[in-house]
Amino acid sequence: MRDNKIMTIITRIVILALLILLGLSTLLPYILMISFSFMAEFEMYRLPPKLIPDVLRLENYVEMWKSQPWGRYIFNTLFVTVCVLIGQIILVAMGGYALSRLYFPGRDFMFKLFITFMLLPGVVTLIPGFIILHSLNWVDTYWAMIIPALGNIWGMFLMRQYMLSLPSSIEDAARIDGASTWQIFWRIIMPLCKPVIATVGTFTFLGTWRSFFWPLIVTRSKEMRVVEVGVAMFSSQYTTNYPAQMAAAALSSIPMILIYVIAQKWIVQGIRLTSGFDK
Repeated sequence: MRDNKIMTIITRIVILALLILLGLSTLLPYILMISFSFMAEFEMYRLPPKLIPDVLRLENYVEMWKSQPWGRYIFNTLFVTVCVLIGQIILVAMGGYALSRLYFPGRDFMFKLFITFMLLPGVVTLIPGFIILHSLNWVDTYWAMIIPALGNIWGMFLMRQYMLSLPSSIEDAARIDGASTWQIFWRIIMPLCKPVIATVGTFTFLGTWRSFFWPLIVTRSKEMRVVEVGVAMFSSQYTTNYPAQMAAAALSSIPMILIYVIAQKWIVQGIRLTSGFDK
């Protein structure tokens, strides 16, 4: 009996140590980014490497801020993120309601078709999407970054699964009271879906804020760049200003960290909803 207790304690210690190592390995890139952002460039290549610079070079952040119009980048990123966030929540909620609470021919087939589209890699639609935007003269505009990002099949899937768990009696009672389909959706179903709306909104904000590849393709001028594209602009064909780039990366990560700290409950719930371990 005593041997079993000892083995249980040892097992827990080993698991805890592995989890701590895993957590530290996850934090290590961010720690290095913060450390390098305060170093001179020659310190980054010093052996053995140091995590704490000899002198904190705040000049890296000043140089980073003066080198590019970061105020404009932050405004562009925030504007696009807010527009995509609002648009996605409205569209995925309406789509989830239609696929879960309304009955029409081909509903289940349409849902399966949407799920099939989730299997397609984004690169498949990259060139056709750019050609469409170019034909509409939307390249280097906010429309090019907002409209293609409004479709979120994963968010619609979460909405549908959550709405299926709601009792149909609340809709029946509303219809008896004379409520229309739109009133039922907007005044009854939407307030009940606040948890899943928060989950979708959190993932949408994080995904849009750190979006890089699509904004890089559809924008050409400095006035339309977003933060992540601005971070990449410190790298040229021949040189890279690593301390300034690390400072810019640290700056761009602040909103994501704040959102994660505030909304980590919704992030975990999104993982549970996707895996099927939540009602």
